[in-house]
Amino acid sequence: MKIIVSIKQVPDTSGKVAVNPDGTLNRASMQTITNPDDMNALEAALKIKDATGCKVIVVTMGPAPAAGMLREALAMGADEAVLVSAREFGGSDTYATSQILAAAINKIGVEQDDVVLCGRQAIDGDTAQVGPQIAEKLHLPQVTYAADIQKDG
Repeated sequence: MKIIVSIKQVPDTSGKVAVNPDGTLNRASMQTITNPDDMNALEAALKIKDATGCKVIVVTMGPAPAAGMLREALAMGADEAVLVSAREFGGSDTYATSQILAAAINKIGVEQDDVVLCGRQAIDGDTAQVGPQIAEKLHLPQVTYAADIQKDG
């Protein structure tokens, strides 16, 4: 069994926030953090890993600096990390993001007992669309807004 966790690097809005003239966040001027809801998904995966010995793989789509976030996930106990990065991905909407992440997860491989976890939503978009879209594209059943997850059997 393996658990694939999708995580995202987002602007740290607790510090300096700059806005572009078009009303979008000036991300280049802001510090970044791992999306808090994605940290919940990673912590749930690591809890199951502690109980079962399964493998945890984190995957993200983002620029090269997102590798630092992946290293933190590895330090927390994830077994592998995958960064999907290309300049063409910049500015992707949720449909494109889910398409790219679903392709990466498909390449990693999802077997019968595997699980894909995503955080509820990202704090920079608040759409809560990417996780369900990934499930749809991979033809996987989905549960949203789960409060707890355990392996039984």
